[in-house]
Amino acid sequence: MPLAPRLTALVVSLLRGPRPRLALVLVVLLALSGSGLALGVARVAPAASGGTPADPAVAKVPTGPGSTCVVTGRVPQGCRPLVGAAHGANTEPVQLEGPAGRRLGVRRTYWTGTQVDSAVRTARSDTAHGRIPWISFKLPMSWADMAAGRGDAWALDLAHRLSRVDGPVWVAFHHEPEGDGDLADWRAMQERLAPLVRRAAPNVAYSVILTGWNQLYGDRAYRFDRIWPRGVKIDIAGFDLYNEYGVTKNGRYDTRWPCMACQFYRPLQRWARSQGVAWGIAEFGWTDDAARRRPHWLRTTYREVRKAGGIAFTYFDTPYNSIASWDLSEPGKQRLFTHLVRRGPRPVTR
Repeated sequence: MPLAPRLTALVVSLLRGPRPRLALVLVVLLALSGSGLALGVARVAPAASGGTPADPAVAKVPTGPGSTCVVTGRVPQGCRPLVGAAHGANTEPVQLEGPAGRRLGVRRTYWTGTQVDSAVRTARSDTAHGRIPWISFKLPMSWADMAAGRGDAWALDLAHRLSRVDGPVWVAFHHEPEGDGDLADWRAMQERLAPLVRRAAPNVAYSVILTGWNQLYGDRAYRFDRIWPRGVKIDIAGFDLYNEYGVTKNGRYDTRWPCMACQFYRPLQRWARSQGVAWGIAEFGWTDDAARRRPHWLRTTYREVRKAGGIAFTYFDTPYNSIASWDLSEPGKQRLFTHLVRRGPRPVTR
């Protein structure tokens, strides 16, 4: 057999087998060598799980620096982690996207139970601009009332309206519940609303957002086995994790530099795998002092989240409800975040 067909057969075999990365390396080498094989071989999609060739319409697209990836269904499979942010008071994030020359992958916004119109309008705008909306609601009734079904009409109205948004939407109800009430009621509320929302809106990923620290190191009442919803499908576990170097609490300035990967990302990855749920950073931040001390930490911790399989890396860029200088008003911090946005994967919805 001539050399060209042999190489083509080898690359196709690798792409459709368990080691597609070797095939991509070979394609690059062929391209660098001037071989015409690279273009033709690169059109072959890797196998989907189960060993059959992937449908080109839903094939995963590589998500290296600045690349795009196809999003089908509720949770992207090839976009890990999407770079996103909450900005201002649900402010349009042009200050972050303009310098980067591209859109955020995820946009976090926060709403009350009476702001459904604004939330849906913002979600439509986000999807139109290529962002995945990740929206949090405080509920119109108590957790106990929602768990008893008294809020079903509200939740169904929201779900039906979000189902008409042209793209995936991630929704959460009462994020960070620790310390806000009876967590048995909160858990029961999540167990009632999750199947109701998911049935009514096939494009909506149901997320549950916690602090993360409390589940791993806090009071026993906050551990996963006490509060995680039981017997229902949750699409995404979100965690609000902050680098607290430079935070002053109770008159004490924190000089401890955390190991985010060993303290949080890897333990959360193991837990998420055990539950069959995707996980991501719903909020994170670092202080101005932390950024001055280790300016490359942002890029490092992003890579650690990626290695741990996180699907989102969402910055809390606002001075509101903040205990420290999390926001990106300091020019050096904004430049570092802009670099991440510019090189992060970009979702493309089909």
